[in-house]
Amino acid sequence: MKDAFTVANHSHPDRPTAWPTTSLEHLAKDLHVTYGISDRGLPDHQGVVRAGDIRDGRIGTDQPGCEGGGVFPETRATLKRDDLAVVLVRRVGEAALVTREHEGWMATRGVGIVRSENAPHMARWLRIWLRTPRARAWIQQHVSAHVEPTLSIDALRKMPVAVPPREQIEKLHELVTLIEDKTRLNLSIAADAVALADAHFAILNRHRGSWPTCGLARVTRASSGRAAPSTPPEDGVDTGWAAPSDILNARLPYLGSPGRRHLAAPSDVCEPGTILIATRPEGASAVVATRPVAAGRSVLAVRTGDEPANRWWLLHEFRLRGRELSAVAQGRQAREITKRAFSRLEAAWPEDTVRQEFYRVAQPLHQVAQQRVEESVTLNEALMALLSALPAGADRALH
Repeated sequence: MKDAFTVANHSHPDRPTAWPTTSLEHLAKDLHVTYGISDRGLPDHQGVVRAGDIRDGRIGTDQPGCEGGGVFPETRATLKRDDLAVVLVRRVGEAALVTREHEGWMATRGVGIVRSENAPHMARWLRIWLRTPRARAWIQQHVSAHVEPTLSIDALRKMPVAVPPREQIEKLHELVTLIEDKTRLNLSIAADAVALADAHFAILNRHRGSWPTCGLARVTRASSGRAAPSTPPEDGVDTGWAAPSDILNARLPYLGSPGRRHLAAPSDVCEPGTILIATRPEGASAVVATRPVAAGRSVLAVRTGDEPANRWWLLHEFRLRGRELSAVAQGRQAREITKRAFSRLEAAWPEDTVRQEFYRVAQPLHQVAQQRVEESVTLNEALMALLSALPAGADRALH
């Protein structure tokens, strides 16, 4: 990553040169900033891009048969190639460049559109700038939150942006895109590896009717999570605190270091290998902790002993039976499965040779997936370090 920092700090290793700062609406002479329209009344085949479709620097939406261009009269919300689509609601500031795939699609409300046909590099730079700590801090100061975090289009236009020379923009765009593409590839490989393990478990489950069952209380030790203590314990350990959302929103069945950290009593810290479960009405999710972590309120921590074959067998058992787990959770919204309710359940428990055979296949797949996840974490940390080191414009312009 040394070359990346050289790109940002080429003039002096200890004192980066401040880049000139201007408001977003003045990044280019022909810059156009607007927002999407309501998706009511649009033809069935008109492709639309919603705020929820913009994630991880790309537009990802599953709308089979939908298209753009010629399907609906062009409006201000019709996306063009090289536009920057910016999320204005909830996940404010996430952004993606429009590619040929979504050219002619319609942006809906909650999406801001930034366009410069004569200076498309400015949209590429703005996508990077929106991820910097300085930009994130400015956004947090200017969102309104009457119902949910929202950034107005007028505020977006006034947002200060430090602007590097064009050659640096192109180099930074190339570097950031390379990191993102590698991270995306890693996650795709990891997801495929987990899917293969799931598929092997499903094949074995054709024989489920002939397998004996075993009470979960016999093969696991469950404990209910709790909120972080208001008074930190004297012997507290600084650790990640897993919330239900960390588990329910996980793309893969692993949990590293959650964003929230607190001092936890040593007895509350779950060792790596602990299975964490969270529930909601549509089903439960289960992940394996890859680092020490404390289970937060409404999270169930399940320890499976020292036999790794049992851990991976039970993880896939829980993944297969997510709806059943959710059915015994408390409340109409199925927000918490208690230790008592969990311990009364039974798991399919074939003879040891079957579980060991599954482990022989699943363990290398999970190992590959976890290696790819860890590499992506490292890449993301390097990217965040790069973005934090980018020279700023005048400080007064960012307040």
